[in-house]
Amino acid sequence: MRTLFRYQGILGFFLVLFLFTIPAAAYSAQAVQDYEKGNSLILSGNFSDAITAYDRAIALEPGYFEAYNGKADALNQDGEFSEALKESSRCLDLNPGYVKGWINRGQILYNIGYYYEDIQKNQEKADEYYREQLLAFDRAVQLEPANAEAWFNKGYALAGMKRYDEAIAAFDKVESLDPAYPNLALSQKQARVLRDAGTPSYTNILLVVAGLLVLIILGGLAWLWHAGRSTAAPEKSAAENRQARRKNER
Repeated sequence: MRTLFRYQGILGFFLVLFLFTIPAAAYSAQAVQDYEKGNSLILSGNFSDAITAYDRAIALEPGYFEAYNGKADALNQDGEFSEALKESSRCLDLNPGYVKGWINRGQILYNIGYYYEDIQKNQEKADEYYREQLLAFDRAVQLEPANAEAWFNKGYALAGMKRYDEAIAAFDKVESLDPAYPNLALSQKQARVLRDAGTPSYTNILLVVAGLLVLIILGGLAWLWHAGRSTAAPEKSAAENRQARRKNER
């Protein structure tokens, strides 16, 4: 009997150990179905019904962070930026390492910043959200350095902040990860055009003037050198003539 209890104890220990080491149970089939329906509705542009589908998934599985992120995306595309940001926060509270969640958050923050810049004409407030947006994309890049989408969004954010050299570097990183990334070539070209257009015209004028001054100085030095040689030659000839006359007189 003691031996039986001993084996039962050992089996119980390994059973508990097994339960702690296996992955957590997946979401319920109905919750997953509602989530996937929300994704399909977003693609069709039906944001209101997509939000309802995500809410059903969340009601069934309160820890369904992907559903919170989907709901945030639907709200963002529907123009409900403040509510989208709240759902994004809930998603990332549940899973701070969710890369798609950080990318989506950055896109939401961009739209809020653009609203303050374009509608409210409040550049200071807009810049606050633009900086937060960049931090979100930076976080996504830190979590997954080979994520082309994260780098592309970071480049887009930097270009919007007029940090064109950094934006071009980010787009170049995308090219190294995924040369066929959508709209990459156009974004690279636009960033370079905006950078070049942002160079003050007086800077270009100064460069031209500096180039002309260098040419003038070099030309002047060349003339002085040539003039010095021309002056020295007659003096040398006169001295040689005097020496020749002296020899003849002797």
